[in-house]
Amino acid sequence: MNRVNSSNFFNCLVENAMDFLERSIAAFHDQPKYSVVHFCAAVELFLKARLMAEHWSLVVSRRQDPDWAKFIAGDFHSVSLDEAAARLEKIVRSGLLGQELQAFRRIQTHRNKAVHFFHEAHSTEEAEKQQVAIAMEQLTAWYYLHRLLNGRWKDVFAAWSQKIVTLDHQLREHHAYLQVVFDQVGPELDQLTKRGYTLAQCPSCGFLAQRNDADPDLLSQSLCLVCGLTQRRLEIECPNCGEEVTFVDEGFGECSSCRQTFEPGDVAKMLMDAPQANETLQEGDLPANCGDCDGYHTVVPYDSEYVCMSCFETSNSLKACDWCNELNTGDMRDSFVLGCGNCGGQADWSRDE
Repeated sequence: MNRVNSSNFFNCLVENAMDFLERSIAAFHDQPKYSVVHFCAAVELFLKARLMAEHWSLVVSRRQDPDWAKFIAGDFHSVSLDEAAARLEKIVRSGLLGQELQAFRRIQTHRNKAVHFFHEAHSTEEAEKQQVAIAMEQLTAWYYLHRLLNGRWKDVFAAWSQKIVTLDHQLREHHAYLQVVFDQVGPELDQLTKRGYTLAQCPSCGFLAQRNDADPDLLSQSLCLVCGLTQRRLEIECPNCGEEVTFVDEGFGECSSCRQTFEPGDVAKMLMDAPQANETLQEGDLPANCGDCDGYHTVVPYDSEYVCMSCFETSNSLKACDWCNELNTGDMRDSFVLGCGNCGGQADWSRDE
């Protein structure tokens, strides 16, 4: 494949995603149905662009064989949201976290309803209520997408960094629609403050409504009472300089003091030295893999649970894969045939034979 053609297709895909997002923002006030449709299209296009940056064939659905001539002619079926998520995880090795995929699926569900059935926002009496719900969903989805574009995928989308800043400012105008929710939960926020909880500005909706644990441990959870955004935070000492490092929803981060960078495997080793891990550590427990994000040896014991230091998902127990005997979180009932995140099971072995 010609390198210039590949670059051109990628650029066009990103520009198309930006265009749909701009149209979604413009339509939000007067045509919320089209805002829903365009926003979902933008999300899907950004995911396809990330696949395209790896190789053009990843954008083609598994329902047909990749064909370059058909691809450049536009005569092909592109990947669905779930197909894109699977390929980002298993091939690109830069997959979506559980909360990210859930937020994008909610956007997709509303898009499908608007296109294939109807959306309640058509009804005058429901319009205001639906706009609040749409604002919450779009701001949450944008929070996760924005984090991808400026975080794990920053190098891929660096050329559009200024445009992303502009779109972020435009989407912040959705906050006005959530003022009514903030007013409604005001008394509850006051009570939480009196009970010792701390409130922070939500990175999704911007309101001072993010409830943090009253007595936070190394690993804590926050919840925004306006938009519903949940986050898990890990605060742990940097082994290089001793300063506190905060990780949010994932085990990728950087120490603001010494600029030491960390990946999930590093964070797993750091947490293993914490007293909360040692209290529940049993022989044979580790290393373990994550069934949610396919993190390899990223699961460690913490308090009375097991936590993945890649996606921060928790589990009550570990189970061995019936084929490779690796410990994993999640359902291992069919692992002898299908394998786990570490192996392909008997099916893969038979295929190789």
